[in-house]
Amino acid sequence: MNQETKTLEQIAELRKIRIHEPFAEFLHAEPSMHSFEISLLDCYRMSGHACHAITGAFLTAEAAIERLFPETKVCERGDLEVEFGSNLDERATGPRSNVISFITGAWASSGFPGLKGNFKRKDLLSYGHSEIGPTAVRFRRVSTGNSVLVEYDPSDFLGKLDCKLAFPEKWRVEICAILDNHRSVLKVSDEIAQISRELTGPNGCC
Repeated sequence: MNQETKTLEQIAELRKIRIHEPFAEFLHAEPSMHSFEISLLDCYRMSGHACHAITGAFLTAEAAIERLFPETKVCERGDLEVEFGSNLDERATGPRSNVISFITGAWASSGFPGLKGNFKRKDLLSYGHSEIGPTAVRFRRVSTGNSVLVEYDPSDFLGKLDCKLAFPEKWRVEICAILDNHRSVLKVSDEIAQISRELTGPNGCC
């Protein structure tokens, strides 16, 4: 079955992010509890629906994990801090942050406070960082200090797609198109590299 004949749900089930949960491993859980995959379909189920925002949150997390964990492409829960440019009550930020928390283990005030100073998940996610822009999310890997900025904005892409179907089929077609062209709706930038270029100048010197 090729991509064009698959349903949105079938496509979403195949789109997966690999996760390692060190707390579960510390507690001697079975491997299926500490080393597993989260699919886009899992995120749709958690959210109760599929939409552009939930899809974008998954793609945003996926892009950040690939950049910040290049050696394994596995998200190490508890090793990421997440900052949203938007406020909690703006731009579907709440549902988007729920998806990113589900994947990364980075939660705001409702997260696990930790065990004897380890495995903390609380206060790893925050909102209202207006300096990065309303469509951006910053991810920082705690163990390395490396950070990446991911911006998700499908508006131009969807304008060119110009789907004429009625809702909700229009949504489904648009989401499938976004998944098939995710590089067209994401902008990923390494903040450390940007800062380095700004300090050294275009020719590598001050």
